[in-house]
Amino acid sequence: MTTLQRVTSEYIESEDRIRLTAISNAEETLILWITQRLLVRLITHFLGWLEKEAPEVARSSAVGSEAKSALQGMAQQSAAAKLQEQSAVTATSDSTTLLVKEIDIKMSEEAVLLVFKCDDDQKAELSFTVQQLRQWLGMIHRLWRQAEWPLSIWPEWMDDNQQANPVSSDSSLH
Repeated sequence: MTTLQRVTSEYIESEDRIRLTAISNAEETLILWITQRLLVRLITHFLGWLEKEAPEVARSSAVGSEAKSALQGMAQQSAAAKLQEQSAVTATSDSTTLLVKEIDIKMSEEAVLLVFKCDDDQKAELSFTVQQLRQWLGMIHRLWRQAEWPLSIWPEWMDDNQQANPVSSDSSLH
């Protein structure tokens, strides 16, 4: 299995999909295509987890839903503020291109592991801390808006954060 070290996420209008261009631990460049349908499932899972289980929210279980939403917004803004600009990962002519068919998710309090399952039983894994997950979701939210896809899956606390902390178009994570 290939381990991804750094990823650039982009919306490609001609494909109407999200493209992840990644550097692996073997210094190879991979291009992973993810459909909106698969992203909806992934995002819904992550947002549900963040709203119920994320460490910053779980510690304050006695507060109401409005306060939890405010806590989520603050945690999201904090993660976005800590995002460091990096140069984008760029594809080369010999980059492997894969369509992601499934994504396995393994979660703990400290980290999230994604296993992208592609054609020909090829797999690539990417891990995030909770902060990095929030940063990546912020980037995907921005790309979602750019794609003009329905925003109904996104909670208000993500929209509030987008207005306060725009991320440049060639930001990458890891």
